[in-house]
Amino acid sequence: VGYWQYTQVIKVYDNVDPVISWEDELSFCSYSSDIDADCPTEVSIDFTIDENCTPEDLTITVFLDANSDGVLEGEITDLLSGTYPDYNVTGSFPLGSHQLGISVKDGCGNSVGVNIPFEVVDCKAPSPICINGLAIELMPVVPAADADGDGDEDTGAMAIWASDFIASPVTDCTGEVKYSINRVGEAPDEDQTGITLTCDDDASLLIEIWAWDGLGNGDFCETYVLVQDNMVQCDNSDIASVAGFIETEETTPVENVMVELSGNQFQTMHSMSNGGYRFEGMETGFDYTVTPELDVFPLNGVTTFDLVLMSKHVLGTEPLDSPYKRIAADVNRDGRVTAMDAIQLRRVILNIDLKFANNTSWRFVAADYVFPNPENPWVEEFPELININNLQESLAEENFIGVKVGDINLSARANALQAESRNAQGSFLMKVSDLDLRAGNTYQVDFRAEDLREIQGYQLTLKLDPAAVSVQDIGYGVAKAENFGWRLAGEGLISTSWHQHGTAQYDVDQVLFSLELTALKDGKLSDILGVSSRVTPAEAYDRNDGLLNVGIAYDSGSIIGSTVELYQNVPNPFHTETTIGYFLPEAADVTFTITDAAGRLVKVLRAAGEQGRNELKLKRNDLPAGVLFYTLTTSEFTATRSMFVE
Repeated sequence: VGYWQYTQVIKVYDNVDPVISWEDELSFCSYSSDIDADCPTEVSIDFTIDENCTPEDLTITVFLDANSDGVLEGEITDLLSGTYPDYNVTGSFPLGSHQLGISVKDGCGNSVGVNIPFEVVDCKAPSPICINGLAIELMPVVPAADADGDGDEDTGAMAIWASDFIASPVTDCTGEVKYSINRVGEAPDEDQTGITLTCDDDASLLIEIWAWDGLGNGDFCETYVLVQDNMVQCDNSDIASVAGFIETEETTPVENVMVELSGNQFQTMHSMSNGGYRFEGMETGFDYTVTPELDVFPLNGVTTFDLVLMSKHVLGTEPLDSPYKRIAADVNRDGRVTAMDAIQLRRVILNIDLKFANNTSWRFVAADYVFPNPENPWVEEFPELININNLQESLAEENFIGVKVGDINLSARANALQAESRNAQGSFLMKVSDLDLRAGNTYQVDFRAEDLREIQGYQLTLKLDPAAVSVQDIGYGVAKAENFGWRLAGEGLISTSWHQHGTAQYDVDQVLFSLELTALKDGKLSDILGVSSRVTPAEAYDRNDGLLNVGIAYDSGSIIGSTVELYQNVPNPFHTETTIGYFLPEAADVTFTITDAAGRLVKVLRAAGEQGRNELKLKRNDLPAGVLFYTLTTSEFTATRSMFVE
């Protein structure tokens, strides 16, 4: 009678372990130079987890087995990111073969562990530092023998070694760096540490010095050897050479001039750091022409002080004392020095014109040319090339005098080894009333200078914060419209250049010029308006031709002068070479740090910066492709810009 009741318990077990998947052969390149930290790089490893029951209840732990030696260095789960089923471990790891230990436990107690192997390899080639050229003398081979292994008997030979050209040894992440040498055009051989030069080699021979690391990564620098034949008398009776030097009138070598040889043969080369050039293998009995050309950096050596000297020449108070200076002053190339030359030169100084409208940056005059009238170098056409008729023997004195157009005081930097001299003694200050600006209001800012009578001229770049003020107008006083450049006004940069004309006198309280500004936000004028050298370097010139710094003296007591500035590299993007400019108000040691988009260190460069504008050249073969960031650091300043390497 009644009924029976029972309970059936059904237990469902998950006994399937999670599955971890990843890509095989994980390898990561390091471009680091941090040898003390074993050249680490950023590593990013993706993996997936397949869980059949409790994907939302996984416990994941990550361990590191550095160098895959079976010893765990510790838990690094804090480097884990992602959500089911895709996960990622990102961190910085040194060179070597490593393993990530991934442990996964699901909500049912099933667990799995795997090791994901990965490798960090050195992909950065060591960059050799070469000395700039050597001269060697061929020694007699008696009796004649095949000294260089080309199958011909040589009467003279000399061995040179890669180690002879190393200016400073370099270190690398993967052990000892070794060096090799080869002629330009020959394939580099890691094991070729020396070569033998003979009479078959050019008198000016380009060579490559390669640096190799333990993984076979290699990079090179290019230099040259002057092969001298003083004792052997190599038999080249039908072959001659033409060589010479290109220097300024003060015998400063002019580097990187494109020198062209035309006639029976066509050759080109760039003058070396000593100003020398040399063409080899020219058949005798033919006519040739040598033509130098250099049309870059028109502002090299050009300042308002050159306008001061030009003005004195035009007025007859201090005529220029050489025909080369007069050629430099003939900016518009019309065969005379007039106020029109000053107008064109000022437009370049103010960055209104980016090059000379009717002239090249440099001109070159045959060094042996004698001007019939040095006070009028245009009385006849002076030679800007050298014609060689019926070449019979090697010529070594086909020299040129280089003239930097617009540079009358010979301050242009003609070669990379030339130190830039800019020793300012004192300051020229413009007086300005400090103002409390209120957004929406318009203000007139007057610039005065008590010391205007004590100077011959000035130039500078006014720097305004374009987010804080906008320039509505400018009022002219002593300085007129032609004394200002507005090309970069949208970026808050206004260039100005002024010099005294004749014997004009100026009142102590006379207004130089005025800016009409509208405030876009509240602020203090001294925090918004300052002095820069980005477009036109800030400097002035006293009555004794001395150089002065330029600044703004606010009546609040603030004195704003030119500061350290880092400029955008040119060209950008680039695929062979680029130049980074920077300005230092005083000489200082600087450090350039180059990193990639992920923040990894690519290169560190150090330099002794001169007071004034400086330049740093970077070659493409030193850098990886893509977006890079370069940072300039001094003891009191840091700035960063980006560049793109094609």
